[in-house]
Amino acid sequence: MNSKLPKIQIAVILGAIAYFSTLGAGESAAYGGLVSLVNTWLVDRHTNKQKTTTMSAQASVGMMAYSVIMRMAMVVGLTLAGYFHLELKSDALIISLILGLIGFLMDKVLQK
Repeated sequence: MNSKLPKIQIAVILGAIAYFSTLGAGESAAYGGLVSLVNTWLVDRHTNKQKTTTMSAQASVGMMAYSVIMRMAMVVGLTLAGYFHLELKSDALIISLILGLIGFLMDKVLQK
């Protein structure tokens, strides 16, 4: 079994989807959860890239800054696209996104 799989994050997202499905906003919650999973994938991708590449401390900090800026722009862009273009319900989208990110943090703490 893959221990790197974000089990808590996925469980929290599925719980949010189930809850908001009863309120008629399951699609919005699923989209918010998907955005948090994409963010998790990007974090893992950049972390693995830093581990496999030999670089100076300055280059490592620059890569980290680039990663943070790229991920924040992606989260904001996808959230706004979901709200304005897809016309999803903002409360379900934002809450499931935040719960997914909290689940990500819980996974990272418990994996160590």
